[in-house]
Amino acid sequence: MKFETKRARAVRLKKQKKSTIAGMTLAVLVIFVLAFVLWRSKAELAKKNSIYEAQISELQTQIKQEEQRSEELSDYQKYVQTKKYMEEIAKNKFGLIYPDEIVFKPNQ
Repeated sequence: MKFETKRARAVRLKKQKKSTIAGMTLAVLVIFVLAFVLWRSKAELAKKNSIYEAQISELQTQIKQEEQRSEELSDYQKYVQTKKYMEEIAKNKFGLIYPDEIVFKPNQ
């Protein structure tokens, strides 16, 4: 068993105290660095989030426009299948008329 003197004990305690202070200082420094990194990451995520929110609203607007366009195309498809449309195309594009129909043409 080894005995230590008062002076040796005091030196050992002083070294332990310095080591403890250095460890605590390092731990506090690491905590501050982590806090800073997290703060920066949060700011970047907030910026990305605002960009994504703008994209979402833009895409929702596009969806509404496409739904409206789809509805218009559906209505047009129904109109194309009607007799009135076929008569209109026959008259305008092909110049066809009904047998009992009278056509007046202007003099040129």
